Amino acid sequence: MRYRKLGRTGLKVSEMCLGSDNFGNPFGASPETSFAIMDRALDFGVNFIDTADQYADGASERVIGDYLKSRKKRDDVVLASKFWTATGAGPNDYGTSRYHLMQAVEASLKRLQTDRIDLYMIHAPDPTTPLDETLEALTDLRRSGKVRYIGCSNFPAWLLLEGIWTSDVKRLARFDCIQSGYNILRPGMARDVLELCVDQGVGATAYSPMASGMLTGKHDRTAEVPASDTKFGDRDAARGGVLVGRYWNEAMFDVVDRLRELAKRSRHSIMRLALQWVRESPGITSAIVGARREDHIEGIIDAWSEDAPGDVMAEVRRIADEFAAKTPTDYPPAPNVPPLGGTGAA
Repeated sequence: MRYRKLGRTGLKVSEMCLGSDNFGNPFGASPETSFAIMDRALDFGVNFIDTADQYADGASERVIGDYLKSRKKRDDVVLASKFWTATGAGPNDYGTSRYHLMQAVEASLKRLQTDRIDLYMIHAPDPTTPLDETLEALTDLRRSGKVRYIGCSNFPAWLLLEGIWTSDVKRLARFDCIQSGYNILRPGMARDVLELCVDQGVGATAYSPMASGMLTGKHDRTAEVPASDTKFGDRDAARGGVLVGRYWNEAMFDVVDRLRELAKRSRHSIMRLALQWVRESPGITSAIVGARREDHIEGIIDAWSEDAPGDVMAEVRRIADEFAAKTPTDYPPAPNVPPLGGTGAA
């Protein structure tokens, strides 16, 4: 495992980050399986775990907290979490206000059974709260020691730059990391954000590097479209709406077919090609991978453990660049903010 500095900080994180939205989910990994996945990832050299208060309604944080306490591994892990999502029905139970932020961090610390979060991130933009209010609150948390570094997730480049400018002008804590969806089929982060990250010394972590399983070769255009109305059961069914909305179209299946053929000729799995493409993208610090079964993490580690040669990756980049050239910017929209006086569900 190789390690990289997080932006311009002195913090070193593994190039592979273990995502945890599967932990504690009814369609994800049980606590026992989650423990086994974390054991294997840490044995492989991963020192970076990502979670959020949103994941499984807090169950992901609880599983991680139980694991780190029982294994006595807290000091071996760079622990990242995120806030924004509604935690109640009130008008102040969501977003990035100082009011909600201070409540959210205390709840996360309790679930994680720790006295600090190493990287604390805004999960999404909040158009109802001035960014300087959020940065001032995050600065106070960093000074108190409850947070060590701060970041943002799903921010467009202009808003990330506004945050950096606000921090510089007001002498507040500065974003050290941005987290966004990024893969061969969803390349907008490179167009919108990564050059800025390199220029301004901001770390960048990429979630969904395998495009919800599309870039493992798992899905086929002739297969039945996953259902999106199953709350409990198979993960693909439970997330069918996301998978279909983002990836289930002919243009993307054409890319997958080309990569599948290249993988066959080169004898390197499509998963290896997809992960290596993300890892080698200029500006990327870590690729976030997730697993819900032990064989999933073993498959990821196998793909990660060997690099495809330069000529193969040059072909991967050619395929990816041709697709990106005809793909509109794919940055996720701002969250659906409930109206004042509404239910608070986000």
